[in-house]
Amino acid sequence: MSAKTIILAIALAGALAQPGSGKPEPIAPLPAPAAKVAREFLFAFTRNDRDAIAALLPDKLENLYGPSPFARMPKLRKPRADTRTGAIDFEGAMADAGLPKKGTIILRLVEQVGVWRWRVRQVYWYKELPPEAELPDTSPTEADRKQEPEIRKAATAFIEAWLKGDHEAMDEMTFHWWEVPRGQPKWVVMNDAELVGRPTTLDGLRVDFVAKLKIVKVVPKEVRGNVWLVQEAGEWKVRPLTFNFVF
Repeated sequence: MSAKTIILAIALAGALAQPGSGKPEPIAPLPAPAAKVAREFLFAFTRNDRDAIAALLPDKLENLYGPSPFARMPKLRKPRADTRTGAIDFEGAMADAGLPKKGTIILRLVEQVGVWRWRVRQVYWYKELPPEAELPDTSPTEADRKQEPEIRKAATAFIEAWLKGDHEAMDEMTFHWWEVPRGQPKWVVMNDAELVGRPTTLDGLRVDFVAKLKIVKVVPKEVRGNVWLVQEAGEWKVRPLTFNFVF
């Protein structure tokens, strides 16, 4: 993983659950088994333990992706590419009141059967994008700029499939990052995580977290985000696209 990717992920996670001027969000019961799964997932993610992550994901596609968090097609703007990484911003009504109304979709350019295609890697929500996220405002090269229509097309098709509940189509358009082996980061260690359950109008359970990290083994760092859990065969599982703490 690149240092740039790590900085982006930490910055975006830190932008979540920012204090607002309205009433405090209500708290939902957080069953002990759900808290255990959420904490195991976060620890596995900071270690890049992809086998442990995969074991905590749902098997059924309808549980892997769930109902659309978008109430309708949002406005998509600023598609940009940087070699194999793409991004496009969104803003619009959400189906869950706890989600900010804007964010960014991150995509990955992958080769499938000899054809290069943009696939959705992660969906981030935030109230204000922090400057340390270092997302470029524009594509840096002419080759990257030529990819912008394809990024918009891929993001639009993905959200349309989500709104329709077409999980098979979504799976085809998803970059399965959890299936790509990664080395364990040497300079980031997670010590603990504070968890709070939140009510949601979508299915499953939203769990807000504050992860306690150590950077370069000595520098303390708190990262906020959330994990979306769903029950499958009586066990709690984690949805990989809508959780917001990604290395």
